[in-house]
Amino acid sequence: MASTPTTTAELFRSLGLTLTVRSVEDEDEAWACTLTRPDGETYEIESVSFFDVDPDTGDEWIVEPTPSRALSVLAAGDIEDEDDATASDEAGVDAVAAARAFLGDEAYVLLNELDAAGQE
Repeated sequence: MASTPTTTAELFRSLGLTLTVRSVEDEDEAWACTLTRPDGETYEIESVSFFDVDPDTGDEWIVEPTPSRALSVLAAGDIEDEDDATASDEAGVDAVAAARAFLGDEAYVLLNELDAAGQE
C-alpha cells in the first residue's frame, strides 16, 4: 500500500480486490459474497444481510452489498448461530484468523481501525 487508505472503499481498491455478489436461495434479502485478491485467492461470505440505520429513530432497512460493506464483514468477526452461542464464538475466532490471513496483518489492522471509525 503506497499511501494509507482513509476509507474501507479506498482499502478495497488499494488491495486490488474484486467482489462477486449472489443472492442466497431460501433467504430473502441475504447475499453470498466472494472477495478475490489479484493472486486468485478468495474469501467466501456464505450469507450476509446489510442494513442502514437511522441514527435518530433506530429504524433499520436492508441495503445492497457494496465493496466497502463486504470488506467490513471481515472486520466484524461476528458469526451468528441462533442455536449455539459457543459455536458462534468459535466461528468468530476462525473468521478473524481467516480474514487476517486473506488480507495480511497490516491491511487487517487498518480495516479494523477504519471500520471502528465508520470510515466507509
